[in-house]
Amino acid sequence: MPPVNPPEHELDINPLRWSEVEQTVRRARSASSPGPNGVPYRLYKNAPDVLRFLWKLMRVVWQKKEIPTSWRRAGGILIPKEKDSVEIGQFRQISLLNVEGKIFFSVVAHRLAGYLQRNNLIDTSIQKAGISGFSGCVEHASVIWHQIQVAKKEGTDLHVVFLDLVNAFGSVPHNLLWTAFDYFRVPAALTTLVKAYFQDVQLCVTTAEYTTAWQHLEVGIMAGCTISPLAFTLAMEVIIRASRWTVGGQRIRSGLRLPPIRAYMDDLTTLTTTKVCTAQLLRKLQENIERARMKIKLSKSRSISIIKGKVSDHRFYNGEEPIPTVSEKPVKSLGRWYDASLKDKEQVEQLRKEVASGLEKIDRTLLPGKLKLWCMQYGLLPRLLWPLTLYEVPLSKVEKLERLVSSYVRKWLGLPRCLSSIGLYGKGMLHLPISSLVEEYKCAKVRLEMMLLDSNDPFVAQATPILATGRKWTPLAATEQAKAALRHKDIVGRAQEGRSGLGLGASTPVWSKALPPQRRKMVVQEVRQEEEARRCAQAVAQAKQGQWMTWEGVEKRKISWKELWEMEAFRASFTIRAAYDVLPSPANLSQWYAEDPTCPLCPSLATLKHILVGCKTSLTQGRYTWRHNQVLKCLAAVLESRRTSVNALPPLSSQWQPIPFVREGEGQANFTTIRSDSGQLGRARDWKLLADLNKKLCFPAEIAATNLRPDLVLWSASLKLVYIIELTVPWEGAVEEAYERKKLRYAELATDVQQQGWNVKVRPVEVGCRGFVATSTSRLLREMGVRGKAHRQAVKDLRGCGKGKPVAMGEEKRLCLGLQMS
Repeated sequence: MPPVNPPEHELDINPLRWSEVEQTVRRARSASSPGPNGVPYRLYKNAPDVLRFLWKLMRVVWQKKEIPTSWRRAGGILIPKEKDSVEIGQFRQISLLNVEGKIFFSVVAHRLAGYLQRNNLIDTSIQKAGISGFSGCVEHASVIWHQIQVAKKEGTDLHVVFLDLVNAFGSVPHNLLWTAFDYFRVPAALTTLVKAYFQDVQLCVTTAEYTTAWQHLEVGIMAGCTISPLAFTLAMEVIIRASRWTVGGQRIRSGLRLPPIRAYMDDLTTLTTTKVCTAQLLRKLQENIERARMKIKLSKSRSISIIKGKVSDHRFYNGEEPIPTVSEKPVKSLGRWYDASLKDKEQVEQLRKEVASGLEKIDRTLLPGKLKLWCMQYGLLPRLLWPLTLYEVPLSKVEKLERLVSSYVRKWLGLPRCLSSIGLYGKGMLHLPISSLVEEYKCAKVRLEMMLLDSNDPFVAQATPILATGRKWTPLAATEQAKAALRHKDIVGRAQEGRSGLGLGASTPVWSKALPPQRRKMVVQEVRQEEEARRCAQAVAQAKQGQWMTWEGVEKRKISWKELWEMEAFRASFTIRAAYDVLPSPANLSQWYAEDPTCPLCPSLATLKHILVGCKTSLTQGRYTWRHNQVLKCLAAVLESRRTSVNALPPLSSQWQPIPFVREGEGQANFTTIRSDSGQLGRARDWKLLADLNKKLCFPAEIAATNLRPDLVLWSASLKLVYIIELTVPWEGAVEEAYERKKLRYAELATDVQQQGWNVKVRPVEVGCRGFVATSTSRLLREMGVRGKAHRQAVKDLRGCGKGKPVAMGEEKRLCLGLQMS
């Protein structure tokens, strides 16, 4: 094994800096289990003074090279490796060390990893564990599978051997670690520090029945320690370097020769083109592994031999013992299964069974529907993303799985089967907290495609693994289309949406200046937008369920999990069905079951629109008035609370003045601005409010004389300013029409008020009959200074979700269920 060249970049051996410690604590997971002393990361995250004191102690430790005893004591738990684990060798021990030592050695490991990466001492095309910037499992698994498929397709030879070591973490000798440190020219100061740490490491194991005594760690490393994984990577790199020089790797079309060994921690995979080279490489690996006093675990090792594109039964040996082939028993390596067919059909079928059984298990529970939905979203769906990412699953199969998932979602939410999947997964006017399986599948594939194309490993980037997803959709084409759209956005520039002013809205990164991780997120987000655009195009063609596409001036409604918890099961179902017009109204029942479509109260056709806003009998009976007054009460309560709080503020010290203009080239004027959250109401302290509730509203005589009765009148005598607020509860498709109609209705009154020397602002506001708030309502609330949490709560109350009663629906809900009302 040739020696490494002297490093160009030296390792930082100065005492720990405050920025390093602070950054390490900030990145640490707050939910990480504490060590024997019971102190969690959360303490140091929330107490900077305590962390600074710990940092000073760490500097003393670095200078004296003496590791505190508490940092070298670890509790432990056992995690089974196999399904029916009985023997101790079938368990993996996870050590729980005190976080103070983990913070210290995290900084040390970060420095050591940077030193190895800057000097190219770790060949990241072979070993990716412990080095940041590489998705080792995904890249290795994708390239290995790609090489196998290319050999089958082109009819060439390829021999693959998956090797696993027996208790690799627990059997690596400490002398091998120090040899690796010396070989890679790690400074003696850091080596001495790590040696002092491992000299007296003791751990115990806790089970449900007992806790062992302290055991001295004489051999091996600890899973859960922050420096151990990188030290193990160095030891494995020594073994790999001493073995890989014996043979060469496969040469691809670009002329690049791939490495003959790929490793991730202790998982070794050899890929060669001849039997002789494979046997020679295995002999060298076995020799070096045994010299390191470690062993190959044949029960988990497998071999694949492809000769002229066909799978062969050729067998390789580890010494005199044969290595099993995948034809005898499939093997799982780096998260991917390999069987005798070298195809993913079996894994696709297994995925289908897992989805079906998972949904059935959730459905058999006694939980309410919305909790079943939560279990599916956060329990089942994350388990499906890995196989959907790694295996060659056609899009058509995923669409079938989504139809199966959608059937259970409709059942749990109490929705009819006729409701389109757009209503479940779309992000239109009503956004449910449910993820589309097809959308997540496409995003996962595009994310993997970007990860492989932009890999820092040139062998991965030039090998260009092909992600097979069928003929209907390909990740490469979707990625290129998304990139082209993002480049086009750079050319066009930032465009405004809706009626917002120039510059309003969240800023997005520019494609040309974005870093690779940002570009990956941007491409994935673009794919999500294209998927949503596809749903919108489909919704346009739906005459009934796609009516929301014609709504203007209505704010989108996003139902969060918290809001869903607070809803009754019937209420959530009613909200969704009303938004997409699939409630069992007489008109719909006539289409579904050929029942009488006539309204029970009048001879008109009883569509949902007729029931909620168009029935003349309901209007004369005061049902719409009752609903209108319920919304008006809520709006008046919000404005009255705001008015009272503003009037209670201290008197204004000076007259309100606009922000002075600063000319070009002149210095900034000497003035101070105080941000006020009171909105327009903050300009005075004598606001008065009248509401057309309980008794007939009389317009203030001091302003003007009129017979009109606005719903709300808000005025200030000192400012000579009056707000005329008129509320309408229309059909969501007629919000803009209602706004213009009420604006025109009070135009003459506004002119009369102005002639009396008052400033007047007419503010028509709308809340849809199905609970969707218009943008004019939100605009009024912000103008009155209702912002942030108060604004969200006000909008929530106006939607009818405040006190568990449907404010915007009233008794019409009973009629929509086909019940006769007396």
